[in-house]
Order: sequence, then structure tokens, then C-alpha cells
Amino acid sequence: MASVLSAQGFRFLFRTDQGRIGRQVWWLGTILLVSIVIVLALGWLALSPYAHRTLDERKLIDAMTIVSYTYLMIYAFAVLLIAVCYVNLSAKRLRDGGILPGLAGAAPLAIFLALAAHWLQPRVAEVFPYALLVVIDLLALGVILWQVYLLGIRASEAP
Repeated sequence: MASVLSAQGFRFLFRTDQGRIGRQVWWLGTILLVSIVIVLALGWLALSPYAHRTLDERKLIDAMTIVSYTYLMIYAFAVLLIAVCYVNLSAKRLRDGGILPGLAGAAPLAIFLALAAHWLQPRVAEVFPYALLVVIDLLALGVILWQVYLLGIRASEAP
């Protein structure tokens, strides 16, 4: 387990989809990636009020607004990079379980689509009912639970 936490271990886990890993290593890598996303999301929650403003509230060029949008760009890039790392990590675990590694991107894709639906629904509420948003969320949750079962709970079947 100590070798997984080394620079070589990080490179193996997150930068390539080749190889095989067990459940414990997958859980360790997933918890690490999710922890980073949570910390970044908390940062965005703290800065997001400064991104939603009118000229009545603050002047045209406001330092906190610039900081919040700069953070948002960094946050978006980091989340995409973390999703790629998750796909590489999960492909190794799927390969170890004897399953097609191409399914590793299903959970990040479902999460991104659900988040996009949450962004879109208030803007076009007349043609995008809230009930459809709930269905999309349930489908995304189903994909996430399916991957957690396949990758983190189910035993390996490959030799």
C-alpha cells in the first residue's frame, strides 16, 4: 500500500489505463479523488456569491468577481482532470474484474450530464419539467451505485 502512495504509484494509478488493481487500491484512489473534488467544491461555494452580481451591487471591475471567475476556470479544469484520473483508475479495476474497461467513464459521464441538466432546467423550465430532472438524477445515481458495486464491492473474476 505504501508503494501506491509514492510518485510512481500515483503515475501508475492516475496517468494510464494499463494494468490491474484490486478493490482496496481502487477505494484508496477513489477516496483521494473525491476528497479533492469536495475541497474544490467547498471553495467554489465560498466564492460563488461573488460571481452572481449586478452593477447595482458592485462596480464594473471588482476584485472578488475576478477572483471567483478565475477560481471557476481552475475548478472546471481540475474537475475534468480528476474525471480523467478516475477513468484511468476504474479501467484498471474493471480489467481486473474481467469487464470491458471502456465502461470506466460511465459514472463521470452520468454525473456531468446530471449537472448539466441541473444547470439547464431553471433556464428552460417551460420545456424541461422538474420531474425529468429527478429521473435524470436517479439514473445518474443508478450508474454510480452500479460502478461502486462493480469496482468496490464485487470480487475479481479474472485469473
